[in-house]
Amino acid sequence: MFTGIIQETGEILAKEQNPDGASFEVGVGDLLSDLKLGGSISIDGVCLTVAEEKNHSIVLEATPETLKLTNLGRRIAGDHVNLEPPAKLSDFLGGHLVQGHVDGTGEALSISEEGNSKIFRVSAPQEVLRYCTLKGSVTVNGVSLTISALDSDSFEVIIIPHTMEVTSFKDLQKGSIVNLEADVISKYVESHLSHYLESQGKRLLAFLLMGVFLSSTLLFGEDFLVGEKSILVYQSEDGKQRQSQFVLRLARYRPDIFLEWESLSHQGTLHLYRKAVQEAKVFHLSSLFEVGVDMESGDAMTVWLSGKVYQELTETGSSKIRLNRLPVKLSLMEEGSFTLTVDKEVIEIPVIHVQDDRKGLWMFYKNPENPLLVAYHSTYFSQHLKTVSTASTNKLRWIQQLPPVK
Repeated sequence: MFTGIIQETGEILAKEQNPDGASFEVGVGDLLSDLKLGGSISIDGVCLTVAEEKNHSIVLEATPETLKLTNLGRRIAGDHVNLEPPAKLSDFLGGHLVQGHVDGTGEALSISEEGNSKIFRVSAPQEVLRYCTLKGSVTVNGVSLTISALDSDSFEVIIIPHTMEVTSFKDLQKGSIVNLEADVISKYVESHLSHYLESQGKRLLAFLLMGVFLSSTLLFGEDFLVGEKSILVYQSEDGKQRQSQFVLRLARYRPDIFLEWESLSHQGTLHLYRKAVQEAKVFHLSSLFEVGVDMESGDAMTVWLSGKVYQELTETGSSKIRLNRLPVKLSLMEEGSFTLTVDKEVIEIPVIHVQDDRKGLWMFYKNPENPLLVAYHSTYFSQHLKTVSTASTNKLRWIQQLPPVK
């Protein structure tokens, strides 16, 4: 464990790298007395083991995985790196808790001056940004820093003159690749919260969704019929909190399903054969609208569960499917209700709550003749059914003639 308070910088005196990994000889000053053979040290935020001690340097070894996930594979002899020995329990915690386990790398997008300090804007992958918060902590090349600005793709940190002088930040330029580690406390919070949501999330999600659609015209225990020319509108949100919607226009529902679909970036028609409606165990969700126009399917369902999967869930409590081609196990949790706008009236429909073994939470319409997906929630993607229109005056856009029933 480290604190992100850099003790000194060291120069890479030599580097040997091959497919099996790399070894670094790093020059060390006063810090050498705090190190021992087999002990740990943070090199630009990467926790490595001291493999050899010399008079004024140490030798460190890095695995191929470490080289892939950090910027150490790019380092060459002559580069300077930030050094920090492991924290002691008796030390003051001057920065924040740092594990030395790099979560990913980022790029210095810009460097600007503000008074006597410099502002670095750094791009970051989502596996780092998801744990970032304004005025929270982040580790950049082993340095504990406070996030001064944050958006969906990057963050800013302010480097004061002292930090610039005693770390390798003075060597960074626009385009430099840096090691990033998110705040470990945020990771623990997410881990504990996800375990809690596994047991309680179904009720919470239903409650939140009910709050979105609740109005004075709420009607309880209603059923609705999805038939020819029905229109279903879904609202989606990705890991960057970007919202979008897609529209399904039914040309026919049962014995096979023929529909038009439309999103901001794609549109087309989809024909799901009777066999798919009854027996399919492949389910398309987030990747549905990447499959192309005029897709005919005999084994895949989307939005609706097949009759066979719905029956297995409600009768045995579980079923196995392939979600976007990946195997998952669905487990029936409990029954509940979902608030939905149908033909401009807000009604509450019965649903079943389902959980998969990839931590996804589902709600399906409790109706064996219409097991419609009404909500899905995962760490990086969520969607819910927003409105349904069953008016006979609804129009299709592209389908002029229905194909024969398959």
